Amino acid sequence: MSQSHAFGREFDDFAARVEELRAAQANQDSDPVVLLDAALVELEHAVDFMLPAYEQFTSSGGRPPSGARAEQRLFKAIFENLPVPVALVDGETVVRRVNAAAAALTGLPAGYAAGRPVSGFLRPGDRPALRSQTAAVARGEGSRSLAAQLAQRTGSRVRVTLSEAHLPGESEPAVLVVLWPTSDHAWSPADRPAPATAASASVAAREAALIDLLDRTSAALLGAAAQGPVTALRAATSALREELADWAILDLLHDGVLTRLVVSGPEESDPAVGKEIAEQDPTACPVVLEAVGAASAVLDGLTEDRGRLGPDSGGASLMGRADVGSLLSVALTSAVGEPPVRGAVTLLRTGVRPSFSLAEARCVERIAGHMAIVAERNAGPA
Repeated sequence: MSQSHAFGREFDDFAARVEELRAAQANQDSDPVVLLDAALVELEHAVDFMLPAYEQFTSSGGRPPSGARAEQRLFKAIFENLPVPVALVDGETVVRRVNAAAAALTGLPAGYAAGRPVSGFLRPGDRPALRSQTAAVARGEGSRSLAAQLAQRTGSRVRVTLSEAHLPGESEPAVLVVLWPTSDHAWSPADRPAPATAASASVAAREAALIDLLDRTSAALLGAAAQGPVTALRAATSALREELADWAILDLLHDGVLTRLVVSGPEESDPAVGKEIAEQDPTACPVVLEAVGAASAVLDGLTEDRGRLGPDSGGASLMGRADVGSLLSVALTSAVGEPPVRGAVTLLRTGVRPSFSLAEARCVERIAGHMAIVAERNAGPA
């Protein structure tokens, strides 16, 4: 039997056992601890089986012999098509590779996820635990497991298992991350990325929605113009929050002083958090200062820095208090990157909402340009 056939048969057997574990997970009589132990055994077996082949493929300075190229393609195909969502990360959770199942489950394209922390897959409150457990696995302290909630899909909880993986030619170990969906979101092949035609239709629909938002904000600015620039800017800020964000903040620059003019948040938000954001000095908000200073946009799609919004009155992180997972701050300037800057509009998404996209950032930049024209007529905050 050829090595390719042996490798393929071993993979088929592995996939069948994983499917049995998934089926057992849906059975209420199954013991989760027993299933987790079995899952870890399967992960360790997969690593032990694949790494020798990987070492052969990457010998001779990473240039495999011509006879091994087919085997290398097979190895990559197996990782990509594993029937469970997996990622390979370093000790700091930075993603080196994710497979199609992981991309489908998290809602993040593989190309976007690579080079970013895998902790960004999770809601902010679960990220510190994942970073600590990943570091422990990378130090050789054994496999770990924890429950977490995905940032990109409301209500989707996963069991994250972490196993050490020694890659050839590297002194530092890697960590294999597996995301096991719990019963409230049992991953299946139906969760794989949609065909290109469906994806194209989705992109077209989103672009149409952004064009509609541009029209709505323009109408809001024009419709409220008779009532003064402040009213017009408030209307546009509220329209941005309703369509794109959980929170929208508008800071205006007048006579060299930044002043917070508008804070628009969800009705169900904690009033104390809204009060802290409204009363904050904009000069204590790093992301606003960055946007205004660069006369440009700042997009933190999967931000890990809890200090981006600055502290509240007690010194605690406003990012943490508001459960912010993604933010976008755009300078109010008629031409991106060019003065004069009239202020900044900052949008926040909290909890498990998807991160801001580049298309949304570009749309907000255009809207901010319109708001800058209105802000030029503002003599000061009302």
